[in-house]
Amino acid sequence: MPAMKVFSTCIRYLRQHMTDSWSSRLLDIQDDEIQWVLTVPAIWTDSAKQFMREAAFRAGITSNLLIALEPEAASIYCKHLPVNKRAGNSKVNLDSFSVGTKYLVLDAGGGTIDITVQEVQAGGRLREVYKANGGNWGGTRVDEAFMEFLRDVVGEGVMNRFRSECRADYVSLCRDFEIKKRTIKPEMDQKITFKIPIAINEFYQEMKGRSLRENSEGSKYGHRIAWIGDKLRVDSEIAKGLFKVTCDSILEHVYMILQQSEVANTETILMVGGFSESPMLRAAVMDRFPDKRVIIPNESGLSVLKGAVLFGFNTTVIASRICKYTYGISVRGDFRPGIDPEEKKVLVRGRLLCEDRFSKHAEVGQSIALDEATPEQTYRPSEPDQTKVALKVYVTESLDPEYVDDEGCTYLGSLTVDMPDITDGLKRVIGVQMTFGGTELAVNARNVKTNEVTTASLDFLNHEM
Repeated sequence: MPAMKVFSTCIRYLRQHMTDSWSSRLLDIQDDEIQWVLTVPAIWTDSAKQFMREAAFRAGITSNLLIALEPEAASIYCKHLPVNKRAGNSKVNLDSFSVGTKYLVLDAGGGTIDITVQEVQAGGRLREVYKANGGNWGGTRVDEAFMEFLRDVVGEGVMNRFRSECRADYVSLCRDFEIKKRTIKPEMDQKITFKIPIAINEFYQEMKGRSLRENSEGSKYGHRIAWIGDKLRVDSEIAKGLFKVTCDSILEHVYMILQQSEVANTETILMVGGFSESPMLRAAVMDRFPDKRVIIPNESGLSVLKGAVLFGFNTTVIASRICKYTYGISVRGDFRPGIDPEEKKVLVRGRLLCEDRFSKHAEVGQSIALDEATPEQTYRPSEPDQTKVALKVYVTESLDPEYVDDEGCTYLGSLTVDMPDITDGLKRVIGVQMTFGGTELAVNARNVKTNEVTTASLDFLNHEM
């Protein structure tokens, strides 16, 4: 099933649930009175953001939609709250931080970890000082470790059959572990009990000829695990070990970011997201960074949701963001003998040109203010009778790429500009500006002759998802 259908169906359900809710309360609210806010991980690409916008459109949200970055939303929410400093008993309030204070936002969700570093500006606005980044080290990685442990205990064949034939029980097993893992703490030293569907034991007996209880006594885990009916009792060190790889990955990434010169003097780590409610992750962060103030708000799993509402009312609270990539457009330029590759040389109307040159509009690490447009760059059509000009946008993590097919360069999408007046042929000039300060990439294209600003649409969805 296409991902677009899955996401649009889910969003449509949430939208319908909300409209049904206010209808049942006899509230007369029109669609154009609603500001919709859709949250996405900060590490998502521009094409992924447009994918979500398109999914929302197909779900019936055709206007008034904002895309909010999850760690930013959480930070906005926490600015308004007194939150517990878990390293001690004192209270701090992000709103009372003085101008210039920096803090790292660790948004630990189910699937991904989003990290950004922000600085408090005058008037309480926030400036991003290091590009948003992260990885797939969310709470589901712990779930995967638990399933791998079960496969190691009962065997791959048993688990595959259980998942295939008992899907409802498999979902229940996942949900039970999701609840249980929030209770696992570093200080625990007694065995931890997990409820396991009886079908696993039945399949094991059928396929192996003995019970799981009999098998555990001679397995590599020995007395560290014990089966009692539909319960699996596990040594606390084994249970805590399920978090190790995930927590270590998060800690190493946070450490790497804190070593960057841009984030010097960052004294506070703000932990939000559902996985931040895990005592194991909390303790790991505090132990690794004892010199930092670790702040975990109550109901940290709801910080993103509530912050998104606040962001919908005031998008200007974010003063600036850091560009995650270098953005540019594929163009033809004069061929430079001895510099440009021969295979890129083309002869066009008597001129030697170089294809695939990277025309840079913004570079990685650049700080761009909210709604700030990059300096205008000009382009010309390649044919005198063109009524539309398609410019291809590329991104890379390199600072100064030469060509759009350099290693690491990725095609982002096409930018289409309408130019119906062909009177001046090849002399027509298009002025292009890109705005990166918002959560999405915006583009303005100007006909230099008429000074008319035309609508330029970015087509990131060049294939069905």
